[in-house]
Amino acid sequence: MIGITSYGAYVPRLRLSRSAIYQAMGWFAPAIAMVAQGERSMCNWDEDALTMSVEASRNALQNADKQAVDGIYLASTSFPFADRQNAGIVSTALNLREDITSADFTAAQKAGTTALATALEAAAGKADKTLLVTAADCRQTKPGGFYEMWYGDGAASFVVGSKDVIAQYQGSYSLSCDFVDHYRGAQNRFDYTWEERWVRDEGYSKIIPEAVNGLLKKLDLRMDEIHRLVYPCYFKSEHKKIAMKLGADPEKVMDNMHEVCGDTGSAHALLMLAAALDVAGPGENIVVAGFGQGSDALCFTVTEEIARFRQAPGVQSVLDNREPVDNYPKWLVFRDLLEPEMGIRAEAPTQTAMTTLWRKRKMILGLVGGKCSNCETPQFPKTEVCVNPGCTARHTQQDYEFAGQPARVKTFTGDMLAVSYDPPHIYGMIQFDNGGRFMADFTDCKLSEVKVGLPMQMVFRKRTQDKERGFVNYFWKARPVAGAVEEMAKIRFEGQVAVITGAGGGLGRAYALELASRGASVVVNDLGGARDGTGLESAAPAQQVVDEITSAGGRAVGNYDNVATAEGGQNIIACALDNYGRVDIVINNAGILRDKSFTKMEPENWNAVLAVHLNGAFNVTRPAFEVMRTQGYGRVIMTTSAAGLYGNFGQANYSAAKMALVGMMNTLKLEGAKYDIRVNTIAPLAASRLTEDIMPQEMLDRMKPELVTPMVAYLASEQCRESGRIYNAGMGYFNRAAILTGKGARLGSGENPPTPEEVAENFEQITDMTGAEPIDDANAALFALMSPQETKTAS
Repeated sequence: MIGITSYGAYVPRLRLSRSAIYQAMGWFAPAIAMVAQGERSMCNWDEDALTMSVEASRNALQNADKQAVDGIYLASTSFPFADRQNAGIVSTALNLREDITSADFTAAQKAGTTALATALEAAAGKADKTLLVTAADCRQTKPGGFYEMWYGDGAASFVVGSKDVIAQYQGSYSLSCDFVDHYRGAQNRFDYTWEERWVRDEGYSKIIPEAVNGLLKKLDLRMDEIHRLVYPCYFKSEHKKIAMKLGADPEKVMDNMHEVCGDTGSAHALLMLAAALDVAGPGENIVVAGFGQGSDALCFTVTEEIARFRQAPGVQSVLDNREPVDNYPKWLVFRDLLEPEMGIRAEAPTQTAMTTLWRKRKMILGLVGGKCSNCETPQFPKTEVCVNPGCTARHTQQDYEFAGQPARVKTFTGDMLAVSYDPPHIYGMIQFDNGGRFMADFTDCKLSEVKVGLPMQMVFRKRTQDKERGFVNYFWKARPVAGAVEEMAKIRFEGQVAVITGAGGGLGRAYALELASRGASVVVNDLGGARDGTGLESAAPAQQVVDEITSAGGRAVGNYDNVATAEGGQNIIACALDNYGRVDIVINNAGILRDKSFTKMEPENWNAVLAVHLNGAFNVTRPAFEVMRTQGYGRVIMTTSAAGLYGNFGQANYSAAKMALVGMMNTLKLEGAKYDIRVNTIAPLAASRLTEDIMPQEMLDRMKPELVTPMVAYLASEQCRESGRIYNAGMGYFNRAAILTGKGARLGSGENPPTPEEVAENFEQITDMTGAEPIDDANAALFALMSPQETKTAS
């Protein structure tokens, strides 16, 4: 059985919005508005057809034996070299064997399918032959035209052979005809294009159906036996019409990918084939056709091996790894269509010594270093002496590929003075996880995204270009692993311990689940009583939350002590220390309600509410604060409410306790500042046991605790640097509340007190809150009173 054994795809991370092209060039070419939807893939300034081929091939070879590859066929119409075998450069970058065949396929957009068909026929002639086929294009276009909109950059690679075949090759059919819809002379930079209607009506719509029908006739197949039909055509309406001409159901036809990347030239049919294989099931027949000076049509039958294979990253994940670009001048600079002033530093010599490149080709193009056979220490570059000071053995270095080794940023800088097409020039020390390090240029990232410890991967890129001699210098750079920037930006709590009171349900439960899902070890405290604090104590609510966390793979322990007693508070913190050895976060969430109008408020109800809310926060926070001071780190969150901040009828006890917590926060923020203990207060609006029969159901449905949780998770995190702040949160809306002090007015002479009449006369100025500001502490408030600024002195 001969067929495809592996495949990979690559699309540059940058995606140029077509609307940006139209906004910049629509004044000159208004007709391009017709195709200005979506985005086109765009090479970074250091990418070209060869670098993309290397990336697609690395994806295709990640689960294959590189040393088993007997040949490499590279297809492109945008090779950087006219007389230097481009496939040989890719082969060296991939560190393939040197005793293999290599060939460039070019001069037609169907070069990709031609190379694939040729490789399959060659493999069929020798049962144990394994070949790598890769296609890529980065085509130049003049600004402001349809082709700038239609085209995109990308690559796809396929390994073909007889072992572990995922798509069996059934046969091919080719048409070769000198149909000229565009051409590029040997000395020309841009294509000369004929009328679009010509390529649409006489090219795509006639040549592709002829090739596909010829294949079906040759293989004695009917269209209803074909499950997926793949062919390029950047005219979306014509793409659908071709399927109708072939009698294919629309759902069988793979999308032409215009909105997500554009037509990637000789790679496009193969890129679409890769997308088809990503979703195909065993037994499905796939027909793929290329186009350009004729057409190649190939048929494959997906085997059971596809379930085992399922390549990562698939085409969709490659497409999802994107950075939108709406900066049209940036596109022009990257494409060498606009020549900016680079300064005298750009005049540094760029000539490459061919002798050095040859002798060190593995190091430069393949990123091959050494590994000591004595102590197994990797190093780059490879030298005669092991760099391990405990070894220093001589002549023990074996070839060691660094290209596929995981790495992280150890140090970095952004250099605005260095020559760069995308300043600042970012570079730094890369530390490989399995040993070895070296200074590397960074690519495909912004300075704001780079952090020490950021996971990186090595990529083959253009380093410099000798325009005078027409030579491109390639080397390896470091770029963030896909998704690593976003992952590092996520708030995580690994190694931290959170104590959450009242966590058996409602808000506390939501906080516990969220922090645990982000890596925290959680002490779930809940007495388990009724909403008013009465009733039998129960471990069930807290234990249920613990079970939810542990069943999801998290770490949690239940605690059932009463926060209203000093002993209970001590026990809660002791529970955290006994189980996890530290306390990093305290969320004072426990509460009860005993609502009555003020004149009917019994001392018992007053004291009970203050005991849980105010005293409870004291009882838990005080022992935790001692631990946090010793650690030099902590996050404390108090829970206030709108009733405390603004008042609420029938809740004098609750309001007093909730506002008192703000006062406690204001002092703890000062006492904890030098220990990196941040203390903040949340005023949540969410459905809970305290509100379940107070508010109408339709409002409760909108007041999910999960809509408050993001603010609490942030305030509990190391990223939070604020302290002494109050935040309202509810129904997905967040804002800050603050106690503000107005500028006021100075009354009297300063020696004699003003009269009440003077106060009444100036009351409007006294109460004016224009320019009011928060005050950090009591001393600042006293100073503001003693030395008011920009206030009128009443006469």
